[in-house]
Amino acid sequence: MASLKRAFSSILLAGGIVTILAGLSAAFAFTTSGIVASVVLVAALLYAGGLWFGGSSQRIAAPGADVVIVFDRSLKITAGPAPGTSVMMQFPEALRSEIEMRCRLALRGEHTHFECEHAGARLAFDIAPIQSTHGVVMYGVLISGTGMIAPATAPAPLTTVA
Repeated sequence: MASLKRAFSSILLAGGIVTILAGLSAAFAFTTSGIVASVVLVAALLYAGGLWFGGSSQRIAAPGADVVIVFDRSLKITAGPAPGTSVMMQFPEALRSEIEMRCRLALRGEHTHFECEHAGARLAFDIAPIQSTHGVVMYGVLISGTGMIAPATAPAPLTTVA
């Protein structure tokens, strides 16, 4: 289904570009400068659309990517990729509940470490509290990455996620 949506959207995009190029070229009487202006305008529109629609809706952390995120009590990113967005939105759906539970533990003062497998990759997560000089938990930090290659029998439990 996803490949069908991608193919349909690609056809719509190609049709839109051809229509814009034809319309603008006709408006400029099919001159070389008119065609160049049309191509530049289409490129600018594609760039602006990519920034507008692709910026905040994409996940920043692909499975296996090394990332460090500092988050506040509302589980919003204060330092790291996409400040102001939810920590959970940076990770695949299957990992979000586990990460949210561990982030809430960090905000209560507990450091946790867990490893999981997702989409064939082994991921390691360290989630810890950041305390003030008076011992009050102010923020949390999440560090994730590919981790070390583990032997078949890992000493720590492995959380398997679809």
